[in-house]
Amino acid sequence: MKKIKINLILALAAISLVNCTFEDNANYTDPNSNTDLLLVKKFKTAPIFDGEIDEIWDSAKPMLSDATVSKAGNRVIALNGSSNGNAALEPTDLFDPYTGESYKYSLRGGHDGEYLYLLLEFEDDEDSMDRESFYFDPATKTWKQENKYANNINDKFYEDKFAMMFPIKVNGAYPEGFATGTCTVTCHSGLSNPAPGQKTTRHYMKNVGELADLWHWKRNRNVLSKSVDDGYCMDAEGKDGKASAQGRKSDAGLSMYNDSPVFTDAFTGKKGPKWVKKGQANYYWVTDAELASGAAQTVTGVSVNGTLTLSDGSTIDPSRELGNYAQGVGQKRFPSIKVNEGGAGADGRSETQVRAKHNGIGWQIEIKRKLNTGDPKDAVFVVGEEIAFGLSIFNNAAIAHGTSNFKTMKIE
Repeated sequence: MKKIKINLILALAAISLVNCTFEDNANYTDPNSNTDLLLVKKFKTAPIFDGEIDEIWDSAKPMLSDATVSKAGNRVIALNGSSNGNAALEPTDLFDPYTGESYKYSLRGGHDGEYLYLLLEFEDDEDSMDRESFYFDPATKTWKQENKYANNINDKFYEDKFAMMFPIKVNGAYPEGFATGTCTVTCHSGLSNPAPGQKTTRHYMKNVGELADLWHWKRNRNVLSKSVDDGYCMDAEGKDGKASAQGRKSDAGLSMYNDSPVFTDAFTGKKGPKWVKKGQANYYWVTDAELASGAAQTVTGVSVNGTLTLSDGSTIDPSRELGNYAQGVGQKRFPSIKVNEGGAGADGRSETQVRAKHNGIGWQIEIKRKLNTGDPKDAVFVVGEEIAFGLSIFNNAAIAHGTSNFKTMKIE
């Protein structure tokens, strides 16, 4: 995903293609907009929830802002397996090479008395799906994955994402400082004693018992659940100040994906992908249904020269078409995830539903969730009240995200 240069020519051309607030105005301004306040009024008629922008959204006052990637602290130790523990091969800051990037967005909201509806639009000229794909290294006869954490601007192999965070009342009180600090109160940097692969910046609540609602949409992993991966942030469980702290948890419900994609051959010790779609190109996930029907196959063996044996008894010899399995460009590189519908909106983890569409110049994403789900680990949106929130945009990035904090939602 590359940053769009918003200009008058592009904006005029886009008007005929998409009703997108930030594209409709060359200066990214709207006299009927706010920058820090999202006004959520009751709709006369709720929008059709399909990812398209209905006329009813014209009645919602947009909040126009941007999400900027700031520095997140030194990574201290190497994070990518390809670095073999040599941190000098990786950028110093956790969010490099994304630091300094900024993404314009528009957010609109409304409710029908039962559900909250949001329309998030953000600039993005590429639908990023090439996430940690497997490629073949002929020099070592080894299957490897693209880096999870980009070492440079040409090393970005991940999916597009967004996240939103809201405070949760516990015993009648919101988390300390959230009203003025929003997401920043959960972000702790300079953590000590990182183990291999651990980051020195983590999310957790400052005080025991505090909670924040975390919506995290993942373009690939939520493609079938059509939801965010709903979770929450809690305290560090006694690990305050340590890199082993992990306050992020998932809501109750079915997982929508398996992102542990490495198969290890017990005989040869060689590693490779777990799932493939034999003969197919340019695909970025495998589904449970495809595996059940035979449209996709599981890997059952990896020979010393890298040849894969599949569950249907066939083999794939990468040496016969090295270009198709080449790092960064091979069209038959294998995906890193297996996906399913999860709860499909019927459980806590998937109840915040999403309908997302990439229109060629950006994302338009409708979000729908009950004002009050009844789950104590979910934020409650109360008509007549305000609630603080923060929003983040991940531009083809695993962890580096543009942040837009100190926002307020006013529900009328």
